[in-house]
Amino acid sequence: MNAVSTLEHYLFRNYSIGIKKWLQNNVYLHRYPKDNNVKIVYGTPERAWSEFIYPVLNAGTLSPNINFFLSEMEYLEGENLLGFVKKYRTYEGKNIEITPPLIYKLTYSVTFFARTQAELDILFYQILTKTHKNRKAAILVDGQWTELWSTTPTYETQMEPPSSEDIIRRGSMQLVVERAYLPLEVKEFTQIEQIDISYVIKSIDKGE
Repeated sequence: MNAVSTLEHYLFRNYSIGIKKWLQNNVYLHRYPKDNNVKIVYGTPERAWSEFIYPVLNAGTLSPNINFFLSEMEYLEGENLLGFVKKYRTYEGKNIEITPPLIYKLTYSVTFFARTQAELDILFYQILTKTHKNRKAAILVDGQWTELWSTTPTYETQMEPPSSEDIIRRGSMQLVVERAYLPLEVKEFTQIEQIDISYVIKSIDKGE
């Protein structure tokens, strides 16, 4: 039985990697050492509680933590081309047929955990001032620049267990990728180099 010919792709994984690198390069608190500064983790708040927050409640130390995950993807109907549209390119000496990618808007939910309100404010400030709509951030994914902006942050005081509110400050916001691309199939094709359009005229003998 022949294997099915189909693409395998990690959905928007490269955009998540790009956002993680951007956060690592743009948030920092000088009161903590470089090797134990703000931790950037791809995961839900529940994962943060189990791996980072509960140890703090047991007298562990806490450096600020930022968790983020892809919470929404929206297909942009007005920006996607029709499915039968093809583009033809020459790449590394080969003729290829490209189906234009699917275009989505991505929303990442971001959760912050810090020791104090001041630390939380600084982290909010560092992100807001670099991702506002009048000057969006730019991240490079698969050789393509894409814009990144943030929503208004929220302070969250209702947490479990309640005793943690005296130790940890929590906040949240969203990071939005304006245009993200899902690649579709690429096929190699052979270019016709020459076409013979010559023809032969045969005479007809009327006497036959």
